[in-house]
Amino acid sequence: MAGYRFLQEEAYAHIKEQIVTGSLAEDQIYSETKLAAAIGISRTPVKDALVRLSQERLIDILPSRGFRLHHMSQADVWETYQLRTAVEGFCALHLAHRKETDQGVALLEALEASVARMEAQGEQTDLEEYWAEDFAFHRLLVEFSGNQEFLQLFESYHYRMSVIAKESFHSPNRRAVAREEHQAIVDAIRRSSGRDDLEAYAAVRRHMEASRDLVLREVQAYLSKEYSSLVTEDATEVVKAQIRRFAGKYIQDHRIAVEGMTTDQLLD
Repeated sequence: MAGYRFLQEEAYAHIKEQIVTGSLAEDQIYSETKLAAAIGISRTPVKDALVRLSQERLIDILPSRGFRLHHMSQADVWETYQLRTAVEGFCALHLAHRKETDQGVALLEALEASVARMEAQGEQTDLEEYWAEDFAFHRLLVEFSGNQEFLQLFESYHYRMSVIAKESFHSPNRRAVAREEHQAIVDAIRRSSGRDDLEAYAAVRRHMEASRDLVLREVQAYLSKEYSSLVTEDATEVVKAQIRRFAGKYIQDHRIAVEGMTTDQLLD
């Protein structure tokens, strides 16, 4: 049994690494059998690893066909930021209550150093490098809590975070604003006046909501800019079908599926 768990973990780690490093192509369907052969293990531990990755919404399993990268939905965006706000907001409060301990002082210095590195990188730095620094800031905050469940949860949505955050960084000046929001979190923690002071939590929430709203607006802004001129009260079915194709292409390109919204709502 221990040997089987090892194989399952090996398969899980192998596939997840390919996902987070961008080695797997979007919309490509991958064979479970070929993947097992490439790793050098049987199909069963690979299949169980894929189920686990599907539960983490990293992949979509296609019965009798294989699997592909998960397409981010509007619900994924909302739920990811709600989850991050809950976990990281608590962790900010945890640090605020311990800011004068040796460990708290050291972490605040580390967070300040992270903000300084983000400022030094500027707008022209490679996106992957900038995202790595952004991610490191948040991971430090979660690690300080000492809660392994939080850390495991944080790591589990790393890929979703990367897809969403990188999309938001394409917006003009978002890097500078994100850096300012990181600094605001540090400042709020430093100013915390006691256990009932929720300013640090509020700073985290504002940071999350700003990034979330940027990503959700990207879909609407793109469609409005490019295709709103096509939408009229008497739009023909041909035009409406064309708009749907345009929307589908944008959504596919950006790995975001907008659910529960009509074309007119998207183009408002």
